[in-house]
Amino acid sequence: MRIVVIGGSGHIGTFLVPRLVRAGHEVISISRGRHAGYGDDPAWRQVRQETTDRAAEDRDGVFGDRVAALRPDAVVDLICFTPESAAALVERLRGATGHLLHCGSIWRAGPSHRLPITEENAEPPVGGYGIAKDAIARLLKDETRSGGMPTTTLHPGHIVGPGWHPIGPLGNLDPEVWRKLSAGEPLEIPGLGAEFLHHGHADDVARLRGRRRAPRSGGRRGLRRDGGVGVERPRLRAHRGRLVRP
Repeated sequence: MRIVVIGGSGHIGTFLVPRLVRAGHEVISISRGRHAGYGDDPAWRQVRQETTDRAAEDRDGVFGDRVAALRPDAVVDLICFTPESAAALVERLRGATGHLLHCGSIWRAGPSHRLPITEENAEPPVGGYGIAKDAIARLLKDETRSGGMPTTTLHPGHIVGPGWHPIGPLGNLDPEVWRKLSAGEPLEIPGLGAEFLHHGHADDVARLRGRRRAPRSGGRRGLRRDGGVGVERPRLRAHRGRLVRP
């Protein structure tokens, strides 16, 4: 199978592209630069790399043509951030490519009022990024369920991996948080002490994307760091001081 990975040299692509190669697929990576991701894997030597500026080509209305010209059996889009960009790609690939897999985000759901958060009870997103991701997911769902292009959207949590450190319980990158927790010291945090932000290692997300190549009817999944697949959309909320102990 010929698979085009848009944004293949990023954090998820670093792990996904070599996995696809080892699974026997022909892989074409599209990114802004010609580098083999954040890890050193010999599988990258078998990858065809295409260099382009997606944002510029989207503005010119030619990015979809570039992808379609590669004649992919499936496309994995890791860097789509606007409904307009998603719609243009789908319009060009419809009827020519078997499957589009889109990288969504848990930020498509707003602050949580109860857990677990499902597709049915999620609060509306806040902020431009989450609002756009929610609009893209809805667009792709409607596209597939109306008989158009087969698509799948996966919604990972906070991505971590080489070069990308995890956000801690205080919503920042302060390593003092981890020292206190490992030492058994109390830690003041905002909220009720029950909020969660699921971390997803880039390789965990890559594994699931590699398993979702078969066409689905507008499928959507939320991803957890424990390697499982769930529908939770935990979010950080209010700022009221509390103590947490490990």
